[in-house]
Amino acid sequence: MLDTSQADQIWLLTRDRAIVDLVLSAAAALQLHPEVTAEADVLAAAWRSAGTVFVGSDRAGELAALALPARSRVYLVGDDVEALGVWSMPLSAEVIVLPEGRAWLSSVLTTGSARSRSPVVAVLGGSGGVGASTLAAGVACRAARRGVSVALVDVDPAGGGIDLLLGAERVPGWRWPRLSGAEGFLGDLREHLPEVDGVSLVAMARGPALDVAREPLAAVIGSLQRSFDLVLIDAGRGQSGAGRESVRLASRVLLVVGTALRSVAAARQLARGLELRAPDLVVRSMPSGTVPSDVVADALGARNVFRLADDPRARVAAERGSPGPLGPTGPRPGL
Repeated sequence: MLDTSQADQIWLLTRDRAIVDLVLSAAAALQLHPEVTAEADVLAAAWRSAGTVFVGSDRAGELAALALPARSRVYLVGDDVEALGVWSMPLSAEVIVLPEGRAWLSSVLTTGSARSRSPVVAVLGGSGGVGASTLAAGVACRAARRGVSVALVDVDPAGGGIDLLLGAERVPGWRWPRLSGAEGFLGDLREHLPEVDGVSLVAMARGPALDVAREPLAAVIGSLQRSFDLVLIDAGRGQSGAGRESVRLASRVLLVVGTALRSVAAARQLARGLELRAPDLVVRSMPSGTVPSDVVADALGARNVFRLADDPRARVAAERGSPGPLGPTGPRPGL
């Protein structure tokens, strides 16, 4: 059995037997044991400390009437689409329509379980050309050199494949087309993935663009969290469905922004669109940049600021498929 703390506990509020059966069946496959109650007051007592909360459409109105404080990881479940839509906003909850959404339900359970506690860091490019993919690859390689088991996940359909950046385009292994139908818990993927310099890769394949759906992405990330010490996501500019889902799944977001005025403006617009609050900022000095890093930080309301010098060697290394002298300078992100 899985030993969960209060913060990992899963709660289900419903009187609908069909909802109970679907949620418990998905949880049992992951060796998880949700607390089930039909009383909103019982759930309210655990509201702040619970890890993940599922609310049946039949009990959503009663729970909303308690006016509990907003929190993350609340999901409305059931087959009454109209009721789910009505109560989604009052409860600040995402909607999982059952039984059609069983794959998404399994992914949510996977990413919320106690076995899924390795950090997930999403690296976002605030604008084009700031080197977000290069930074993600560099941090992954540095972590691997220090003995950290690390997986690097590429979700940018327009990025050309992060395996090219590391010279691993011919290394055999599964890439996203093979994993695009994933759901639930996948087991240890390590033996199936391409690996270079100690970094396991989930990369895009060359060919038709593939925008990874949120269910397979959540399943893959949740499984990697159980097998690796660190999961890094190259989220591109976060504007695809997978990029947005990466931000939601991440325990930490690094927003890379250049010191050119247009780069700062684009990053600010991106942060607003993704509702990033106090992101960790990586400021990359650019030859044409004129905006001081402290001004960049103020403009984006950054929590932590790391500085990345412009190093021509990094560009040369990227063209050669080598990580080169990569990684942020200044205070360490504490990954």
